[in-house]
Amino acid sequence: MKKKIQIFFTCLLLVSVIFSVPGSTNILAYSDGITTEKLDDTIFDENVNEQIQSLNNFEYEIIRDEYGVPHVFADSKEGLAFGAGYAIAQDRLWQSDVFRRQATGRLTELGLVTIEYDYWNRLSGYCKEENTELLLDLTSPYKEMLEAYTEGMNLYISEAIADPINKMPFEYLERGISPELWTEEDSLAIGQMMVRRWGEGGGNELLFAAVLKTLMDINGVLKGWRIFNDVCPQVDPGSDTTLNWSGEVNQPRLSNFPPYVSDVVIESAKKIESLKELDKKTSESLGLLYHFGSNGWVVAPSKSATGNTLLLGGPQMGHSIPQIVVELGMHGAGINATGMTFPGVGPVIAIGVSEWGAWTTTSGLSDGVDTYIEILHPFNQTKYRFNKSWLDMEKRIETIYDAEGVPHEFEFYRTVHGPVLDIQWKSLLGGIAISQKMTFWKKEHQTLEGVMRFQECTNISEFEEGVSKIVSSHNWFWADRNGDVGYYHAGWYPIRPKFGLFCRRIDDRFPLIGTGKEEWQGIVPFDELPQGKNPVEGFYANWNNKPQADWPYAEAEVGPMWGEGHSVVRIQQLLDEDDEITFDDMINICHNVAYHNSYGTYFKPFLLEAIDVVGGIPPQVKSALEQWDCYLNDENDDRFYDDPGLTIFNKWYEEIYDVILVDELGEDVEEYAHSILLHLFQGKESKLKLKYKDYLDGISQDNAIVNALENALIVLEDEFGSDNISEWLTPVKMKYFSEVGALPSPEMPKMDRGTYNQVAEMPLWSIYNQYESPIAFNVLPPGQNGFVDYYGQPNPHAYDQLDLYINWQFKPMLYNLSQV
Repeated sequence: MKKKIQIFFTCLLLVSVIFSVPGSTNILAYSDGITTEKLDDTIFDENVNEQIQSLNNFEYEIIRDEYGVPHVFADSKEGLAFGAGYAIAQDRLWQSDVFRRQATGRLTELGLVTIEYDYWNRLSGYCKEENTELLLDLTSPYKEMLEAYTEGMNLYISEAIADPINKMPFEYLERGISPELWTEEDSLAIGQMMVRRWGEGGGNELLFAAVLKTLMDINGVLKGWRIFNDVCPQVDPGSDTTLNWSGEVNQPRLSNFPPYVSDVVIESAKKIESLKELDKKTSESLGLLYHFGSNGWVVAPSKSATGNTLLLGGPQMGHSIPQIVVELGMHGAGINATGMTFPGVGPVIAIGVSEWGAWTTTSGLSDGVDTYIEILHPFNQTKYRFNKSWLDMEKRIETIYDAEGVPHEFEFYRTVHGPVLDIQWKSLLGGIAISQKMTFWKKEHQTLEGVMRFQECTNISEFEEGVSKIVSSHNWFWADRNGDVGYYHAGWYPIRPKFGLFCRRIDDRFPLIGTGKEEWQGIVPFDELPQGKNPVEGFYANWNNKPQADWPYAEAEVGPMWGEGHSVVRIQQLLDEDDEITFDDMINICHNVAYHNSYGTYFKPFLLEAIDVVGGIPPQVKSALEQWDCYLNDENDDRFYDDPGLTIFNKWYEEIYDVILVDELGEDVEEYAHSILLHLFQGKESKLKLKYKDYLDGISQDNAIVNALENALIVLEDEFGSDNISEWLTPVKMKYFSEVGALPSPEMPKMDRGTYNQVAEMPLWSIYNQYESPIAFNVLPPGQNGFVDYYGQPNPHAYDQLDLYINWQFKPMLYNLSQV
């Protein structure tokens, strides 16, 4: 059946060329009034349209709610998946196509990126033939549902080709192209990319090596080594964690001497980091899958005002238009769930609420990737040393086509460890190759299958079973109608040797040697991962922070992500202070932390204390700082934050680095300064004992702080052209949406909250309320639909959730036919 469908679609594409009306054109009528020729309305005869409809072999119904969210009703999982594929193609076909091209390294064909961007994405990815093989590993029902989802996508694609004026997205018509048929390999590739973008932790060993080299160049070898261990400690005993822990955490024993960092390794590091930076900037500018962050929390019945469980999810993935995720509801065949999914990935509600439970996730950041230095043969740059033998690298040749259709061939290599990111080699002298080994290599589909189970889980045990399948690094939260809440730090993490080649002590921050002496010894068992159920405290909260104090699987605990001074503390404080948390409280906490300046909370007390000790600062400056509550306030809605204290503090924070740390750290390591400054100011109270003792260069801490403030006041007076502090107001930061297609970006005030937000209360199950739906609301700005028609007009649901999001309003998540 599947083969017949593919043959039919191929014929359909041929028919679209043969039966097109002579003289018709793909040029559009733009929404700004620039008009050109229109396509004729009739391209296919009625027989072709009847054939298209005959492809629908599933019984399903798609009903959209008032915000255009598709709810698919069917009696089979395949019917749900088919309807989901069709609905997602209706709403986000162009975006799905862009995502699959990103995942498979084919965006250059559209002229959206450089060849280097596609090269980098292919370098550590899989070719189509490999994904065809990986599809054989899929289990039921994911396998059958993915097949049906693909057919649903293709039904809409075929209809769009047959009726371009009404159904073909503007972006294809603008370029004079038609969408290619969808394949299961396309969905798998997007899923693999999604798993990696938000579940890949580690692999930064070259970056840490470069930081060490920089610090040693500035300070000398031994001093630079000590400073490196302050800036990038293996363990920060003060790290803020999700799971409570009362035991003492000790810093690991360090060598007195740093590892040798050769110039050739640094050369590779620069090349690879430049490609990573290109990937980051390009992806973010185009609204592609890249950005990560997220917060989430659950509340147990003991802490809830109603005795029900509560959950809030806020995945932070940047903002694009259409948004990087899309909403979907599926109802039937044991599934009754609504939430967010990724366009093109398949019938998987990644974060959502079902009639039985609610779930959300944040990126875990634990270390599941290692960089290996391969030793190359002096006469052959593609032979490397492993286990006392010279092995040939695995080689494949791929062609990348540019926007003019010109082919560019590239060679890609792999070793036993994984993809080769760079080769540095000279004849007769040999050289090195840089490869990366990943715990999730060719296993990303297991994460997808694990997540897919969540939408039909009825209790925490079933949810835990799904989490146990996940191979990438994520924090997962669950709240259900049985009164259970749970937190799980999921993923596969390697057990590394303590000693390696020549008995050297292994340091997770730096590359391993690939000769066979420094291989992984296994994977951490699931039951040893940080996890918990129904906490005594009554809640779990995470904002990509460290899961548990004694969790050792990080390359380095670098602030502000895993060091001390984390934003998650404010969430935990607000949850801890309230013994009867309501549904509205969950939203209010999200609102509170979205405008909270955690740097101000941690550092303003040191600043005010220094002003008192040293003196000489105008009283109005101190008063402004005291009156600022460490929030981004714009009560009068004039596009300026209300507090001059915010302006003064931010400028002081910029200056304090130059006063205290720039001599030791230089200009390129400033992003790591947050935690080291906090530990320095804490002095003897710091849980992290600094290795280098003279950052202040002989002056007192208070004097250094006030010196930075005096510098800041000079700069501010010059910037504002006035010494009237009440006029020193910072403009409200505005957020724009990266444009994936033809929809223009709106703007909104910046808020530190989820790209998508959902909040749910799960009524405790009883025989009296067994048919009661969850109390669940969500919002996805700017809107559900990314479709722009032939005339350049957007769908009515392109922007209709933007005002909701800006004004902290939510819409209901729906679960039955009458609600929809």
